[in-house]
Amino acid sequence: MVLGTIILVYAKDFLLPILIAALLSLLLYPVYKRLVKWKVPEVLSVVITMLLVLSIIFVTFLFVSKQITSVLTDLGGLSGKINEKLNRLQAYMADHWQIEDATFTSWISNAKIKLMSYSGDLLSGTIATTTNIFSSLVLIGVYVFCFLLYNNDFKDFAFALLEAEKQDEAAHLITNIQKLVQHYLLGMLTVIFIIGSLNTIGLLIVGADHAVFFAFFAASLTIIPYIGIFMGALLPILYTLVTHDSVLPAVGVASVFFGVQFLESNFITPRIVGRRVSINPFVAIVVLLIGGQIWGTAGMILGIPLTAIIKVLLDMRPKTKAFGYFLGSEFTDKNSNPIKIFGPRKTTLKKKDE
Repeated sequence: MVLGTIILVYAKDFLLPILIAALLSLLLYPVYKRLVKWKVPEVLSVVITMLLVLSIIFVTFLFVSKQITSVLTDLGGLSGKINEKLNRLQAYMADHWQIEDATFTSWISNAKIKLMSYSGDLLSGTIATTTNIFSSLVLIGVYVFCFLLYNNDFKDFAFALLEAEKQDEAAHLITNIQKLVQHYLLGMLTVIFIIGSLNTIGLLIVGADHAVFFAFFAASLTIIPYIGIFMGALLPILYTLVTHDSVLPAVGVASVFFGVQFLESNFITPRIVGRRVSINPFVAIVVLLIGGQIWGTAGMILGIPLTAIIKVLLDMRPKTKAFGYFLGSEFTDKNSNPIKIFGPRKTTLKKKDE
């Protein structure tokens, strides 16, 4: 485990694009397979599949870039409003709490300077991030092309490493993992679309600015379990708080996000993504922390589907089934009965009163 963690940390730039490409390849494989069944040549099938994906990415990029440009333009003019808010805070503290300490005044001044320069830092950071994303996307696209085109060769290589009696088990395992990843990714895309639509409707009702951008920005962060929606809600709440004189619009925005979060966690995600890839909250939090420490935001996003894949691998063998049970949501489900999963307990200790 220690050696594996060291490899993950130091081989991040090499492994991360391959891992993302592998997951995307599993998602796109049904499209490629359908084209091959229609007697389309394999290379052309891969090209058509990639073109479909690039078309979707291009349209999404045009929409997102337009929204980001609008938001950044408004952020550039917020320095005056932020300065005004801080001056009001300073006056309120001085009037009501009789605080005129030089330390507090110095803190307010430093906060002003940092917040004034935030717009420029955000713009430069966005440009740098966008450049890195595009360079990574090219590499990921090459990997996806290879994974789709040579998928049978990769399978033959994997089977050649195994003994004959274990090849059927391996084939069954590969099929299960493929279906699991496809179900998870398609389910999450559906959840993001539904959450984004609900957020948009709610933000439009309360009169929030840039409703579509903030709605789908928060929805896209739902791929980070439990904390993603709160991270996505923080920016529009702060933005509304700064751009309005009253606190009520910000309270309305917060109510929309928290209401949609309640629907997402209790009804939408469980019904669409399902319990099969559901990781219990304790393990999810640990995975988020470990993934964030190793691979940053990408590790937090990829941690849950990778843990779900590991759970499938563990559930396949009786000796490791207990570990799969520990990772899954059935571990914390009060209605789950471990006896039905593992059989009667073999112990000579008397059962305590429940």
